[in-house]
Amino acid sequence: MAPALAGGEFLAGWDGLTIGDLFERIRISMPQNSPGSLSGAQNADILAFVLASNKFPVGTTELAKDAMILKTIKFEAKKGGN
Repeated sequence: MAPALAGGEFLAGWDGLTIGDLFERIRISMPQNSPGSLSGAQNADILAFVLASNKFPVGTTELAKDAMILKTIKFEAKKGGN
């Protein structure tokens, strides 16, 4: 069984890492029956869906399909409180 891709546990698990780290995890582990077989564009689409499912704001351009560019974007879960 795969872990959830949305919600508090997912957000806590990726907090402090980068969007590129998540992109790489998607790239090497999806789909389950043929890991690494998706194109960069397909991986970016999955990443965009995961971010949207976690209510991250939508940007004005498509996500980069290059993990090195995405590693410059820090994944920060919204903290409760103020």
